[in-house]
Amino acid sequence: MRFGTISMDSELHVVMYHYVRDLPRTRYPKIKGMMLDEFRQQIAWLASHYEMATLEAALAFLRGTYRPANDLCILTFDDGLKEHYTDVAPILSEYKIQGLFGVITSCIEDHIVAPVHMNHFLMADMQFETYRSAFMQRLRDTEPGALTSAHVDPKVAQKSYPLDTQEIATFKFLFNFSLDASVRDNIVENLFEAYIGDQKSFARELYMSWEEIQQLQRAGMLIAGHTHWHRPLSTLTDEELNTDLYISRSLLDQNLDPQHLWPFSYPYGKKNSYSGAAMRLLQQLGYTCAFNTEGGANTPGTPVFELHRIDCTGAIQQLQA
Repeated sequence: MRFGTISMDSELHVVMYHYVRDLPRTRYPKIKGMMLDEFRQQIAWLASHYEMATLEAALAFLRGTYRPANDLCILTFDDGLKEHYTDVAPILSEYKIQGLFGVITSCIEDHIVAPVHMNHFLMADMQFETYRSAFMQRLRDTEPGALTSAHVDPKVAQKSYPLDTQEIATFKFLFNFSLDASVRDNIVENLFEAYIGDQKSFARELYMSWEEIQQLQRAGMLIAGHTHWHRPLSTLTDEELNTDLYISRSLLDQNLDPQHLWPFSYPYGKKNSYSGAAMRLLQQLGYTCAFNTEGGANTPGTPVFELHRIDCTGAIQQLQA
């Protein structure tokens, strides 16, 4: 690794993206995401202010074996969305930037829509109050005791979803963390099929295929693990944790090209969403590093299985602060 002009206080910034699409032209303009034009402008700004690093260079910096002339920046894209292949990757290639793309293996392999995405699209399709009322009514009808044990601390919920209102953050936390997954999934699947339509056809439109993901690799991008079920790893039993991560890694190995480095992105990503057991298992499975969603920069010595990311929304303002 070649050294640049030595800077003793350099930092590694990781910017996180999910939906990147021309929202007004889609069927779901209320989905929370970044407009494609804004994405292009943000990439141009980042490329002019930072060394847009490969993961290899970023890890060398964290180990203290590479001292860059400027702060470093890498970009991550979670969930394996189709637009990451059709719209995002060509822009990254234009700027010669390596992106890290986290994929949910069940969505690709089985053509199902992750419950977290069903929740997003139902909220975008219906008024939030209407959707929440329908969900909660079905919950009371099917599992009247479910809310008794599903505690939600509003402060924790708001910290987990800082870009949402308190009401939406509380509902998302209940949905993603507190409710029994099988109960939640049954309700949201029924609502999704009633209001939006067939899951399999929707999944084929929403997510990349294995072939498209492989093409990303061959364009110089890296693929990241992002679990099989996209559930908070801290909420899984030991058996569920092992099953989820083993299946996910096996499918990546079976369907994709080998990679020298395998990153991982924690679903949801706050410290309450993963565990020491999850970090240990990721290392056993051959992952190189993992990203959470705790804000802030990374410096030499930052634990590589707890690398910080900032959301793309307002990222430039955060980085300028």
